[in-house]
Amino acid sequence: MGKLFGDKPLVIDKDLAKIIGLNEAIVIQQIHYWIEINKAKNINFNEDKHWTYNTMAAWREEFPFWSIETVKRTFKKLREKNLLLTGNFNKLKIDRTIWYTINYDELEEIMEVSKEANPQAQNEPMEDAKMVQALPEISTEINNNINKQSISQSNTIVTSKDDRKTDDGFNLNEFNDKYKKILKNAYIDHIDDSYKDAVRQAIRLLVLDGINKDKISIGGNFIPRSLFKKDIEKIDQFTVEHAVGKFKKISRITKIKNTIMYLKTCIYNAIYERKIDVESKLRYEGLI
Repeated sequence: MGKLFGDKPLVIDKDLAKIIGLNEAIVIQQIHYWIEINKAKNINFNEDKHWTYNTMAAWREEFPFWSIETVKRTFKKLREKNLLLTGNFNKLKIDRTIWYTINYDELEEIMEVSKEANPQAQNEPMEDAKMVQALPEISTEINNNINKQSISQSNTIVTSKDDRKTDDGFNLNEFNDKYKKILKNAYIDHIDDSYKDAVRQAIRLLVLDGINKDKISIGGNFIPRSLFKKDIEKIDQFTVEHAVGKFKKISRITKIKNTIMYLKTCIYNAIYERKIDVESKLRYEGLI
């Protein structure tokens, strides 16, 4: 045996596999491989994208170590996650061969969000990294994880900070006033019951950051306290709704280690993201 790899080795990106699943990472990498070949040949270009096509039987030959059922199931999961787009650009109407391309924008967003959710992922011991898998799509498991683990951790953090800062002159009245005002504006009664306590704790941490710190770290960026305090006063029902929606979407794809801290980041980012989303929709509809 002169070398380990054959002529066309399958490539696995370990970080991608940790986020979307091993089988899904193998398939999407192989589809990317064929799309890049088609780009180089300048073929299979439709709807401003390059595509590749194959029958399930042909894809099964690409992955001989899987059953046809596993191949079908993996493609289905990628489509459900909106990472794989399908089309039909066959010349003959009777030809039902499915064409595939990758939703690179969605894939990039998932990778970036995963980095924000798990900033220490690259420094994990190998044993821990092997255990990280995509969370199931059953929301009750995600919600239970938030309520039972992260809420108790967050309560410990808040209590310890309250006690310490009170001894040093921490203004408890200022904290209570700001927290109650923002919580009232957030009007969390409209969100799922399983997320209400998590949102309350995330907002408490945001208010504490605005009081305790000169610069607040959000997603690796440092926000001056004066700007941060003005920002969190903009939190309302729609901000929370946007943040929870984003949290649900990402938690179905990747494992979030500190759910409360990540939810806190989602809420702060939603202050600006929601405005951009509304403007984009209006521009798309030609209203602005």
